[in-house]
Amino acid sequence: MLGDPAWCNQKLRCTYNQDRGHMTQNCRALKQHLEDLVASGHLQDYIDQDEEVTEPGNPPPEPNIEHPPRLIINVIHGAATQEPEETLREEIAKAVQIQQVMSVEPASKKDLEGIQHPHIDALIITVGIGRRFDIKRVLVDQGSAADILYYDLFKKLGLSEQHLTLAAAPLVGFNSQPEWPLGRIVLPVMAGTKILQIKFLVINIPSPYNAMLGRPWIHQMEAVP
Repeated sequence: MLGDPAWCNQKLRCTYNQDRGHMTQNCRALKQHLEDLVASGHLQDYIDQDEEVTEPGNPPPEPNIEHPPRLIINVIHGAATQEPEETLREEIAKAVQIQQVMSVEPASKKDLEGIQHPHIDALIITVGIGRRFDIKRVLVDQGSAADILYYDLFKKLGLSEQHLTLAAAPLVGFNSQPEWPLGRIVLPVMAGTKILQIKFLVINIPSPYNAMLGRPWIHQMEAVP
């Protein structure tokens, strides 16, 4: 019997495995054993021969191809394997437990002010950057692996190139075009009452936003956008 016995249903017993966890008629090992016996030529007296009888001169009916069965593609990377039923049940139980532990409160009415539903708007917030400034039009981007500070905001914060350190590598967007940052800088970012030291890459390109906070900031905030 595969899987952790602690996750098995002790009220169900399999006569074939002489163990608890599932019923005999649901035992995959038993079904496979019976299929092997049939393939070897045994148990022929117990196999139904469901063959359609056609009248002489009449061609056999053509298969119904108007509605072919739908196929399923799961995750396409990695080797294709069939998970045992016990393993799947264990994973489902873990997922339910994580969902209960990580449950979050629904949005308040204040959070929904000015929002027209249903919406697919970008998440744009106001945060404090540096010691004296509250910065509007900051994009929260879960698809970005870096936190970005645009050069126009960099200058308005009263900073200069001498505050920057060298960037190790260029940024590459979805169009595969590399863009070398002017450099890196660490600045305090305040959201609500939480202040984090964030490592920004300074980029000198046009943007409708003042800054972009990506996954590094989101993970440090332990936030769900």
